[in-house]
Amino acid sequence: MKKVLLLLGIACIFVFMGCGQEEEAKQSPQKKAGEAVESEKEESGKTVESAKKEARGIAESVKEKTGEAVGAMKEKAGEAAETIKKEAGETVEKVKQKTGEAETTGAIGVMRMKNEKAFSSHRMGIVEFDHRAHVDEYGLGCGQCHHDKNGQPLNDLSYDSPVQGCMTCHDKKGRPMRDESMTPEQWREERLKYYYGAIHENCMGCHKKTKGPTRCTECHPRPEGR
Repeated sequence: MKKVLLLLGIACIFVFMGCGQEEEAKQSPQKKAGEAVESEKEESGKTVESAKKEARGIAESVKEKTGEAVGAMKEKAGEAAETIKKEAGETVEKVKQKTGEAETTGAIGVMRMKNEKAFSSHRMGIVEFDHRAHVDEYGLGCGQCHHDKNGQPLNDLSYDSPVQGCMTCHDKKGRPMRDESMTPEQWREERLKYYYGAIHENCMGCHKKTKGPTRCTECHPRPEGR
């Protein structure tokens, strides 16, 4: 009887041990699965954070490079604008030099006969002299207006030929005043010392010969503001 009980006890021990191992076997895959899930979550978290960090780095790099590119573009645009302004200013100045004063050299087209070096103020409106019309339409030769220091006509000029302005030789400013004791020849010589006298002698002298306008208002427009 004792042997039987002993055998039964040993059998129960083995049964209990088997059940424990079976329970442990059942729990082990679940535990491992949980650990795997946690590990995967942790790895996924690290991957997402790494991706975010990398994305932020790329964004910052792009912003920095974009900022540098925009800055460079602005700088180049500013330099280009300054260059254009400078060239435009030089062009305007050249146009003024060619068309704004009677002392123009090699000018064609319409010249505004304003000479502030010769007059402190202009009593009459400024004459608009159409150089090309006088040559091409009216058929005037260069020598009918342009002459050398000895008064000899310069007939072989072209539109691009450099010529000296009247005031180079006729350099007295303002208007000449006639002394009653002067003879007509002396008065003419005195007038030609002045820019005013020379320019009027040149224009009106030619107009008288060619039946051009000789009255002041036929060449001088009405002054501004009058």
